[in-house]
Amino acid sequence: MCIRDSVRAAVRAGLGLAPEERKAQALLMLESVTRNVSVSSMSRFAKAGWIDRGAELGAARAAVRELSLRPDNPDVPVRTLSGGNQQKAVLARWLLRGCRVLLLDEPTRGVDVGARAELYAVVRRLADEGLAVLLVSSEVPEVLGLADRVLVLREGDVVHTAPARELDEHRVLDLVMEGSPAS
Repeated sequence: MCIRDSVRAAVRAGLGLAPEERKAQALLMLESVTRNVSVSSMSRFAKAGWIDRGAELGAARAAVRELSLRPDNPDVPVRTLSGGNQQKAVLARWLLRGCRVLLLDEPTRGVDVGARAELYAVVRRLADEGLAVLLVSSEVPEVLGLADRVLVLREGDVVHTAPARELDEHRVLDLVMEGSPAS
């Protein structure tokens, strides 16, 4: 199975990905917010080889509003959005698709402080609503603030597993540096 087939199978299985390099790996920078949000769900809007642009726009508009993406205009080019709103567009894509597991790789990279707080609230709400969220971040406070359960890795090996409430930033950094065995 080639990588492209693996990706398609993962999406069909309900996985969504917000990669670290959103501009290069997730967004169609020359396209509108609508197209960026709807791209993983195009079959939903296709009928007899034609795309129902009204249905596509309506679905994108609803997804954009759910995440309070600004400006509230899905017709604008995604390249004109701030980093935080670009990230919301990526999340909206997977919410529209109905993914069951969302993989977030460094979700606040290149995002200002205010947008970080908004993204944190969105991620927490999604998790509270039952969406499985796997967060990968080098920002320890981000992990401890968002995660229910934390796996600390050192050189690719899990060195500790614990509920987030049992850890603090200093403990996590000590574990990374020490590389103690998994517990």
